[in-house]
Amino acid sequence: MKKLSVILALVLAASMLIASCAPAAAPAATAAPAVPAATVAPAAAATTAPAAAAPSAKGKVMGIVMPNADHGFTGESIAHAQAFAKELAAKEGFTYTFLTAGETSEQNNQVDTLINQKVDVIVMWPINGDELRSAAQKIVDAKIPLVIYDRLITGFTPTVEFMGDNVTIGKMAGTYFNNFFKADIAAGKDINILEFKGDLSTVPTQRSDGFKSTASPKFKILQSFTTNWQRSTAMDQMETFLNTSSQADIESVKAIFTHDDEVVLGVLDAIAAYKGAAKLDIRLVSGVGARKENLDTFADVKTKYNIAQVTYAFSPAMIRSAVQLGIDILDGKTPSGLILGPTVEVDNSSAEAFRTNPIYVTRYSLPPQ
Repeated sequence: MKKLSVILALVLAASMLIASCAPAAAPAATAAPAVPAATVAPAAAATTAPAAAAPSAKGKVMGIVMPNADHGFTGESIAHAQAFAKELAAKEGFTYTFLTAGETSEQNNQVDTLINQKVDVIVMWPINGDELRSAAQKIVDAKIPLVIYDRLITGFTPTVEFMGDNVTIGKMAGTYFNNFFKADIAAGKDINILEFKGDLSTVPTQRSDGFKSTASPKFKILQSFTTNWQRSTAMDQMETFLNTSSQADIESVKAIFTHDDEVVLGVLDAIAAYKGAAKLDIRLVSGVGARKENLDTFADVKTKYNIAQVTYAFSPAMIRSAVQLGIDILDGKTPSGLILGPTVEVDNSSAEAFRTNPIYVTRYSLPPQ
């Protein structure tokens, strides 16, 4: 028993000696808080640097350069751009200069004005991209961020670009034509069509190239016209074709591929007015825009002339996205590259349902001018 007591005493003494050599445990109340992995804790409160203020659009200036309202689409686009810029300027505290022009030379002068004003960003919709190359380069040389909308400048890279997906629109139209004329193509028949382009910018080129990349080689473009996006011009051109072409050529036309809904209405005006000897056999007309004015004609034109229609949503409200990119830059963000807007195919079977689509709703959200 004495031996056991001695052993226990020795063990207890050793334990106390070891404990006296170990560091004291920190009290629970003074334990350091965990630091998130992405955060570095400051060495001391007194030496913590104040956080840098986040970039803000407040007090900055945006320049917006657009074509004149020479047809409905540009008119609607101007209205949307002004409304959106005004709304966000009031909310975020920036100011903007809004300029429109009828010619590229005038847009060149407007760019010079904005550069001299030392604006903080420029949103530009070129009348003709390649003719505005030197103006765009001056903006870049002045180190002013540049947002290009709708019409590209070949071989030039701005800060960021936004446009409708014109190539896809053309491809979708080509595929639609293939399906619509599936039986004729399968039978090996050539299908004569007319093409009504918008202008000579990159937009019609992309739509035409897209169409040709998917449309069957059985489609033959009998004639092609440049309308400058004008309903009246398209009507005159279609009337001239109907009144001067041979009866065989007129009757051979089975479809019309256009680049714009306003152009479609001009073509339909000429068809409605035609009183010649040829028996028209036009079965399909395509457009771009999905405008209310066009959708309203779908059922009536089908009933009266047995002409089906298809169009591709291309809203003037897309300009809001370009203005938003400008605001993002003012806010310190760094958008870049080419951004393409969405499109929706709308034909006789889907015209009514499309009226509830957000693209349509936003387009017609402004009060009447």
